[in-house]
Formats: sequence, structure tokens, C-alpha cells
Amino acid sequence: MNRIRLWIAGIGVVLLAAAGCSSNDEASPAASMDPVAAPEASPTEHVSTDAIAAARNSMKAGNVDAAAAKLAQLQMQGAKFNAAQAKDYRQALSEAYDLAIEGAQRGDPKAQAALQLLRAAGPR
Repeated sequence: MNRIRLWIAGIGVVLLAAAGCSSNDEASPAASMDPVAAPEASPTEHVSTDAIAAARNSMKAGNVDAAAAKLAQLQMQGAKFNAAQAKDYRQALSEAYDLAIEGAQRGDPKAQAALQLLRAAGPR
């Protein structure tokens, strides 16, 4: 049990470190405000879509713990989704729960940790 808690704490630290990293090459906000330019999708939308796709790829590869970490990271960051992204996120989350439960029933420690991580990152 302590190993699982340490593993979850380790994932939390990695997720927090990854969330805190940002590029120093960002342009100034005044330079990017062009009133003529067409509005583009926000970077958050791309990150959310990419993270959901990465979680699905992890699940297909059998890495339910990595998928759980990616989905939990989105939840902890308070990611905002449009309707299609929200549906995709809920489906990916449901698939991750199902895979984690199946693995936990087989006694897979990574699946058990993934299940705990998903539960801990759930909505409050």
C-alpha cells in the first residue's frame, strides 16, 4: 500500500512539474494583439485535444497508468473543453476507469494505482 501511495505521490510531483513548465520564448501580449487577424483556437484547446489523444494511445498500448496520469492532469489543471472535447474526455475517462478496474481485478499494481489516481483527481 505504501508503494502505491509513493507511486501516486511521484506521479503528482511529475504532473505538477510538467504543469509548471512554460516556454521563455513567449511573445509579448501587445505584439500578438492584431485586430485584423482571425481568431485561432486557444492553446488550451490544442493541449486538451492532444492530451486526450495521448491518453487514448496509452490505453491502446496497455499503459492504463500513463493514460490515467494524462487524464488526471487535465482534471487537476482545470482544463476547459468545448462540447466535443468534453464528450471525448468523458469517454476516455470512462475507458480508463474500465481498463483500470479490469486490471485491478487481475491484481495489476499499475492498474490499481491508476484507479486510485483517477479517483483522487475526480471532480470535487
